[in-house]
Amino acid sequence: MSNEVKKYKWNFHNGVEYTIEEYISRINERIYSAITQMQECDGDLFMSEYRNLIDAAYKLHHLNDQLNGEGE
Repeated sequence: MSNEVKKYKWNFHNGVEYTIEEYISRINERIYSAITQMQECDGDLFMSEYRNLIDAAYKLHHLNDQLNGEGE
């Protein structure tokens, strides 16, 4: 068994990779920040945070694919 820590790609466009703990922490920051802002604002700012939630959802989906051996 290798001592190498598995890392997961953040996106397809660059070589940035994170451990599972780092990846989840970054997703948590995006979701928590967006939800907090959405509770406090409306209009254009609300839509901006909505886009951040959509981005976070794609990041989770991408991580899930990698965990299941389906991603890059």
